[in-house]
Amino acid sequence: MKHKKERGIALFMSLIILLLLSALAITLVFMSNTDTAVNTNYKNGQVLYFGAKGGLEEARTRLPQSAGVNSLIAPACTGGAASCLPAVPAIPNGATTQIVYILGGANPAAVQPWSNTPGNIYKDDELCHDGYPLPGLTLKSGDVHCGDLPGGNWHAVANSVLPFAGTNAAMPYQWARVGPKLNASVDGGFGNFSVNKTKAGTFLVCWDGSNEFVLDPGDPTMVSNDCTKVTNRPANPVYLITAMSVNPQTQSRRVVQTEVALAPTPPFPYGMFATGTGCSALQLGGGATTDSYTSASGGTYNTTKTNTGGDVGSNGNTYLNGSSTQIGGEIGVPVATTGACPGSGLTISGGAGFLPPTSQNKLVAAGPFVFPTPPAPVPAPPTTNVQINKPKGNKPVALPPGSYGNIQTGAGVTVNLSPGTYNVNSLTLTGNSTIQVVPPGAVVFNVAGVGQTTVFDTEGGTLTNTSGLASNFLINYAGTGQIKLSGGTSTYVTVDAPNAAIEIKGGADIYGAIIGNTITNLGGVAFHYDKNTSLAPQSNAYYSQIALRDIQY
Repeated sequence: MKHKKERGIALFMSLIILLLLSALAITLVFMSNTDTAVNTNYKNGQVLYFGAKGGLEEARTRLPQSAGVNSLIAPACTGGAASCLPAVPAIPNGATTQIVYILGGANPAAVQPWSNTPGNIYKDDELCHDGYPLPGLTLKSGDVHCGDLPGGNWHAVANSVLPFAGTNAAMPYQWARVGPKLNASVDGGFGNFSVNKTKAGTFLVCWDGSNEFVLDPGDPTMVSNDCTKVTNRPANPVYLITAMSVNPQTQSRRVVQTEVALAPTPPFPYGMFATGTGCSALQLGGGATTDSYTSASGGTYNTTKTNTGGDVGSNGNTYLNGSSTQIGGEIGVPVATTGACPGSGLTISGGAGFLPPTSQNKLVAAGPFVFPTPPAPVPAPPTTNVQINKPKGNKPVALPPGSYGNIQTGAGVTVNLSPGTYNVNSLTLTGNSTIQVVPPGAVVFNVAGVGQTTVFDTEGGTLTNTSGLASNFLINYAGTGQIKLSGGTSTYVTVDAPNAAIEIKGGADIYGAIIGNTITNLGGVAFHYDKNTSLAPQSNAYYSQIALRDIQY
């Protein structure tokens, strides 16, 4: 009876032990669930991260593959036209705010990163950090999400072209945004991560193969909006690519961003080059000569002329004829032998040769080179005839930039061109007429040549560009028709027509650079290569990654 008070202790201890075991079991279950949740979240984050990186890679492969292209309009990107990025609509600030969205995921139509719709889980609230001067967009520092995005037509849209795009097996990213990198990109122009804190945030950023630098249009060694025309510093534009992956169930997101650029190619040494592979692809005779100069940093022919560097060449055979035909530079051909064609890269007759010093002016093995074909004029010009005759009083006729059909000038007329872009079907000068740029500035002729044998002909007149810059009169032509040029005291011109037959006459001077399929200069024209031009072969290199950032959301 004296142990009666201990009755039930075993049950009590059992309950205590059971309670402890239950707590332990609950703790183990909680820890297991926590580990499962952590692993699930980690897996989800990794899937979103690598999905977003997949978006970066698709955008990188769809950028233009021609070195020096500053526009996102990409006529020569890999994979055919369907994979090229579309043209970007014209918006304020022009080339500095070109933006393309590539839409991916299982349902691309539902992805609208540019939309301010409440609850839009795909909204691009990183855009305000990248420095784009879009109307209605307030730039913010990198740790603050964007508010409202711009309204209106400020971007272009393309769908993903990856396998299984638009299906449940699509690459798990919803969008990738492509645009040029500006000095204010990365931190919205607050100066913390600018490439150059002393320059404007809207200036483009270039890549010279080692460093980024800001393209300052006020610097005389640079040309606004063209990284490829920086004096003595080969460079290409930098593109900023941002991609977002979203899990629609959890609405978790992952944003990554990269900077990419093509490695710049060394300056192309040949001022006159024929892309044709046959005999006499390049013909020089009748006393034709070559030398070089540079218009960089205010240089002129008289101040920078040298009897070297007037390099010419072809992908086939070069033919020199006439004792006074002299080359002040190298001749580059695939087969560096002199003799009859076929079989030799250089054929010489009549005592033609090289100017001294022959240690620098000589035959060299080079090429073959492939040049990008210029894009066709957009919009396409009409094919109707446009006759310009001399008015009463012999006053010049003003022809503003625009779209024209087949322009033909009458005898003695002077046509004043304003700086700007001319989309024409063809142009023919007759009767000693003149076309001149007034006031001096950059003129671009985009030639269509539809239904025309000769698409650009100045042999019956004079082309005058008093700016002294060959790059200020650019002729782009993609077709196989004929271009006829004559020289003059102020004929500064750059011709980019890698498929055309080019004929040069006039016995005077041409300053600049010329690319054609065949080039014939038998009229004794003195060709002076401006080394400050930017014509160069196509680069098929892949875009190098300069930087990669994981933007936390």
